Amino acid sequence: MALDGTIVNGHVQLDTPTNLPEGTRVRLVTEEAFEYPHPMAPYEHDQEEALLRGRLAEMDEGVPGLSIEEAMALVDAELERMTDRAED
Repeated sequence: MALDGTIVNGHVQLDTPTNLPEGTRVRLVTEEAFEYPHPMAPYEHDQEEALLRGRLAEMDEGVPGLSIEEAMALVDAELERMTDRAED
């Protein structure tokens, strides 16, 4: 059985309430989050500013990034993954 959930205040909050018997052994496997920062993460102004300044410096230097086609392919793949999870 696979259960999805989110860490909230240091505890796992399951997406769907489940009555597991006391003493049931479980395994927690984390997934990579697509969003940055995670919506539940505290806002770090200095960190965000440093990231933005770094990206602007890269743009000024002409450091290559993703093409629009590559970026859209990543977005499409993530939307498909989210749709697949919603259907399960």
